[in-house]
Amino acid sequence: MNESPRTDRRAPANAALRVAAPVLALLALLALATLVPPDLAGAALRIESTDRTRANGMDAAFDRLSDRALVLVAFDADLGTYAETRPVVRAAIADLRARGARLAIVSFTAEGRALAVAELSRLQRLGAEDDEIADLGFAGAAEAGLVGAIPNIVPRGAEGSIVEAIRSRGSDLDAFALVLVVSGGDLSVRSWVEQVLPRVPDLPIAAIAPTFLEPELAPYLRTGQLRALLATVPEGLAYVDGIAEADHGRAAAVGALPMLVGLLVALGVMAQSLLAPLVRRSRPDRWRRVG
Repeated sequence: MNESPRTDRRAPANAALRVAAPVLALLALLALATLVPPDLAGAALRIESTDRTRANGMDAAFDRLSDRALVLVAFDADLGTYAETRPVVRAAIADLRARGARLAIVSFTAEGRALAVAELSRLQRLGAEDDEIADLGFAGAAEAGLVGAIPNIVPRGAEGSIVEAIRSRGSDLDAFALVLVVSGGDLSVRSWVEQVLPRVPDLPIAAIAPTFLEPELAPYLRTGQLRALLATVPEGLAYVDGIAEADHGRAAAVGALPMLVGLLVALGVMAQSLLAPLVRRSRPDRWRRVG
């Protein structure tokens, strides 16, 4: 009689532990899987692309740049798709910096500006100097703002060596050796091709875009209106791998072991949920509640 209250109090804790144990075990297994090096023998699971055609096109566009070239980064990604393009954008900016290019970042959409500010903060934390990257701010008004920026891309009151270099060349888009357009849903490369190129026909444009824009933008690459385009996940992976190979002497690999472990666990849970009714029907006495 005296032990029953203790037993009753322990029962909920034991039940909670039985429920939590599989989840904790799964988390521990995934944590261990992330610690396995991707190049470890027998565990070299990779996610990579073998088609480097468009990645080579981006490399070629960057190879044309002279030392200290001015490059405009038109940063108009959107929150819904930037997760897909973010590694490619960061690799491209790092590549341009490594080549000695001077970058000026501008946005024409609100979401693009918010993401650009976050990336600028990250670059500052990584040690980017004012003579490497300039913030031209938020022009706004989407296509109208884009057209308005053609004769004067530099905002009033902007300062710095890059800003002065742009002003010395007239403050218009002709000052840049290349424009790298980071596309999103509200303002894509299409606006640059249709609104800017007719007014600045010699302006080289390269682009990074989410996959859903690829069918719309691919024709511009074939006609030469775009110098380079990365608009699918395999293309982005091929480009990022190439940058890592140049930096570290080996191809970058994304370890897929944690993903494989999670997939196998998910399949096990699905199999258990499908087989459990069959087991209950075959052994009804075991599952009958004792009254």
